[in-house]
Amino acid sequence: MLVRIAKKRLLVSRIFGLLIIFLILFTGHSFEQGKVVDIVFEMSGLLLLSICSFGRLWALIFISGYKSDVLITEGPYSIIRHPLYFFSLIGAFGLGLASENVLVLVLIVVFYIFYYPFAILAEEEKLTAKFGQDYVEYMNRTPRLLAKFSLYREPHSYNITVKKLVKNFAEAMLFIWAFILMHFVELLQDSGVLPVFWRVP
Repeated sequence: MLVRIAKKRLLVSRIFGLLIIFLILFTGHSFEQGKVVDIVFEMSGLLLLSICSFGRLWALIFISGYKSDVLITEGPYSIIRHPLYFFSLIGAFGLGLASENVLVLVLIVVFYIFYYPFAILAEEEKLTAKFGQDYVEYMNRTPRLLAKFSLYREPHSYNITVKKLVKNFAEAMLFIWAFILMHFVELLQDSGVLPVFWRVP
């Protein structure tokens, strides 16, 4: 059951992403532009998206070329078992805030709270089956999602696959590009090119 959920994670996430894109395209902001609450949502969202992009790139550097073959336990993986999920959660919340759309924010939070814990458990099940006792020991000493910074360690040098790093860098930047795209959509809505069918209160 859990393994099936993990295998469908990308598909489910993409379908959910399409729903969010549709809502952003055709629903307006929940706040009047230029008001304090509007600016706070936008800037808080951008801050979280920046943290997300940096954190995901940091984690992706350590698995560039190793993800399928080696149990990574250094860098961000030394303080938290699922740094990519953790930073993605920050990024998703940031996108919700930056959209300045209460419906989008609520849907993103609900989706992550009720779906991603199962994906995380499924991944842990898969990694335990693959790495056995080594992963069990790693789980016993490393928190799942709340980082324990006293555990942090990193190597003096680290070999990575450059081709995969470039791909991972582009992936890490998706959240920032989404922020830019949302503001382009906002411009099109303000100019009347894109209709706003519903403004979320």
